[in-house]
Order: sequence, then C-alpha cells, then structure tokens
Amino acid sequence: MGSDQPPSQDEILRILKPSPTDPLKIYLSSFCSKDGLSYGLIRTLEGKKLVVLGERRRVCSDDFKGVCHHHTLSLKVCDLSPENTEVLMALFPYTKPVSLRKCPMTIGTGDSLGVATPGHLRAIKKFQVHPVLAQQSSRENQYTGRDFRKVIQDVAWAVFQENYQEGYGADGDHLKSLQEIKNALSAGVSMVTLDLSEKLNPEAFHHSRESIHQKFKEAIDPGDAEVIFHLFLDKEFILKGPEGQVSICFDKESVERNTLLFYEALDFAEEVDQWIRRQTGNRPLVDFEICMDAMPFPTSAENHFFLALELSHRGVHIQSFAPRFIGEFQKGIDTSGDKEAFGRQFYPHVLIARDYGEYKISIHSGSDKFSVLPDMEKLSEGHLHFKTVGTSWLEALRLIALRNPLLYREMHRYALSRFQEASKLYQVSADLTRIPNLEELKDQELPMLLDQNDSRQLLHITCGVLLDAKNQAGENLFKNQLSHTLNQYEEEYWSLLEKHIEKHLNFLGVNKKKDRKGDGKK
Repeated sequence: MGSDQPPSQDEILRILKPSPTDPLKIYLSSFCSKDGLSYGLIRTLEGKKLVVLGERRRVCSDDFKGVCHHHTLSLKVCDLSPENTEVLMALFPYTKPVSLRKCPMTIGTGDSLGVATPGHLRAIKKFQVHPVLAQQSSRENQYTGRDFRKVIQDVAWAVFQENYQEGYGADGDHLKSLQEIKNALSAGVSMVTLDLSEKLNPEAFHHSRESIHQKFKEAIDPGDAEVIFHLFLDKEFILKGPEGQVSICFDKESVERNTLLFYEALDFAEEVDQWIRRQTGNRPLVDFEICMDAMPFPTSAENHFFLALELSHRGVHIQSFAPRFIGEFQKGIDTSGDKEAFGRQFYPHVLIARDYGEYKISIHSGSDKFSVLPDMEKLSEGHLHFKTVGTSWLEALRLIALRNPLLYREMHRYALSRFQEASKLYQVSADLTRIPNLEELKDQELPMLLDQNDSRQLLHITCGVLLDAKNQAGENLFKNQLSHTLNQYEEEYWSLLEKHIEKHLNFLGVNKKKDRKGDGKK
C-alpha cells in the first residue's frame, strides 16, 4: 500500500480478517490517506468504527484513541467518541461546520435519529447547493435524547464517510432563549435560528385604533417614538424587481401597530446579536436567522419591512429571515390555497431581503411543498434557504413499513392513540377517518400510508412521542428496534432519502453540477 493512496477493499479485508460470525461493512468512500496513514470507517457488530492503518509506530502515536492490532500493517480501531470527533475535525477540517453566508442557495436537512445524513449528501452532491446538515431544535433534542454536540458529532462522521469536502452548516433551530443559544454555540453550531414567537405582541393587530394609540403612548419611550416616526411615518418605500415594483407606505396607525408588535422582539434580537458578536470577536463565524413562521397570522410586506429597517438601524445584520406565508404550510404535505396569491406575497419579501440587508428568505416546513417550490426559486433568483423538516423521519418510517411491518403496525397504532395530544402542538388538517384501516391492510400495502396526506401528518407530528415511548419498566417501546432496522437496511434508507431530497431540489430548479464531460443539466 503506497503512503499516498488509501487501501483497496481487498487490502482492508486482509488486514481486518473478519470472521463469518462478525460481519464487516467497509465504507470505501471514506478511506483516505494523510501524512503516511490511511483512515476510514467500517461497521462491526458493535457499530461504526474508525480504523487507522499504516506503519506501527505512526499508528500507535496517532492522536485518535483506540485499540491497536499489529499485522503486516498496524491497525487501530477507534470509537466515534466525542474526543475522537475533535481529532477528526482538526485533521480533516471539512468535517467541521462553517458559515454558509456567502452561498446563495442552501438547504437545511433535519435528522432526528442521527443516521440520515449520508442519504442527504448523496442527493446534494449532484446539485449546486450547500447543505445545513445538523439542523435541530432544543425541543427535538429533548425527545431524541441528544444534544447539539451529539447532533454535530453524528453529522461530522457522516460527512467523513461520504467524503463531502464542500462545506456544511450546523443550525441551532428555533432557539427561543439566550441560554438555548449559548448551549448551541458552545457545541459548535455555525448558524443560529432565533424564534421570536414568544417575544412578539400579535394583539397589536387585533385591538382598535384608539386602543393601540393609547398602548403605544404607554409602552414606548417618547424619544424612541420620535425616532420611529422619523424613519417610517408618511413615507413611501419603492422596491423594484423583475416582476415589477412594490410600494410600502406607513401611516401613524400602521407605525404604532408594528412598533407594538415588534418592540420586545427587536430588543431581544439586538441582545442576541451583540452576545454572538462578543463570543466570536465580530468575525462572521455564525450565521444569524430570524424566524416568524410561528406567528398567528401571515407576515405582511409591511411587517417584514418594519422589522428589517429597525434591525438595520440597530446595527443587527442577519443572513436569513423566515416569514409566515399565506396558505397552509403544514407538516409533511403540500401547501393548500391560492398559488398565485402565494407568489404575490412571496415576491415583496424577496425584494426587502435583497435591498435591506442582502439576506436570504428562509422557508420553514418546506418538505413536500412541491406546488410552490418552482415559484420560490424563480422569484428569489436562487437566493434562498430551504428547510426540510420531517422528511428524514417519514422516509425512515417508509423503510420500516417495507422491512419491518410488525414494528410499523405497532408504531402506527401508538401514533393513533396519541394524535389528539400531539396535534395541540402543530397546525394540521389530518382527519383520522380518512386513513385506511390498518387492520385491513396487507403488509405489502403498508408503504402506501406514507403517501397518504392524513397518515403522513399523523406520523410526522407524533415523531416525538414515538421516540420517547416507554413501557412500565422504562424501556423504549420502539426506538431501539427502529434504529436496528435502519442500520440493517441503511443503504436502502439512504436511497429513499436521496430520491426524496433530489425531488425537492429538482422542483426548486437548482442547477445540477457539471458531469465529467462538462455538460451542465438543469
């Protein structure tokens, strides 16, 4: 084996000498050589391991912690531990998350179980797009039993496995407190998504004009009010783009309503921005997104513009903004409503983001919104952050339906029993009476439930309760069996994910990378 070339699969098998009772999988794409040693991933009965191959002295003195075996070449077998993850990121910097603020098109892929990233990457590699692979919220971490550090660790090894060297982001998603942000940043995220839903005052758009005027006088300092009126009152802002121009105007009532909607949220966003800057020494290491997709009414162009100008006035710079759109952006299904009206609402958001901060519009709950994906790409001119939420989980359940129908049936029944509880946390339109009767379906018919909107939503919103379900002895009801089946059929699972993510990117119109002949395909 030459020092500059990784070993072949036959060479690896000769060195490892697996027994018939200890099956061995080699992730050949992960194998690479550096400084005279070869590194790569394998799977044994104990799970995935890193192996280090080379001359005995160098293998034993390598920084990875593991057990050394000595053959013609020396071999060290290492756990994918937090300590070894740090060594991996130092030796192979492409496995560490980075800021993607210079990338016009990015896609976020959630991975509740920590095993989906290879499937995501196999799709993403084909397109001119950069991924935010570690996308997780504090609430998701609670029911999966992970934390931000473990989320990033799982992704780093998957990036190494797939030899993806183009850079990826890690998103602390839907963070609502400074403590959550501190936890995410200490773990190494390269993106913070600040959820302002608990800092907004939506009542500002429900009360009467007279009531709003009085509340404004009581809540807003006269000096601040003077500055706000100077910025907005009786002014017309003209935004021009390829689909025509947009005019945004503010009278006294609209200024007061928007001020009351945002004043606490703006203070919080400024506090978070300043804290991040202090932690990073003002270097652009962390991408900052603000999201309002959980507010109780669609984000108007007026709302967005007011927020954008106020943030700019306070010196807060963001890399993406997630409005709430018209129509129903529900979990796991296509959007409903007037598609032309969606385009009319979406277009002003793009112009505001372009002219007042050069940031991206971020799409939350973007999974399966195929009817509006082409408009998103066209109107944004490819300047977009697109978040898929739940795709990995639903495709995991498709794999379970295909390969472990007994487990699927148990999970489906449990999901039905907990639907009413779970539905209180989400906006869904699922009607359980429209879901085919599980007891009347043959095993080979179960995967079709992953194509039926009502059952998709049922299974999507009960992800947390299914993963957290335990028996009276405190043992997981489904999680361990689920993980075992996904590991057993991981290539099939990754193939399902690759196909589904690729479908999203095709509908978005993302350009494919040039093939070896230099021919680009749209």
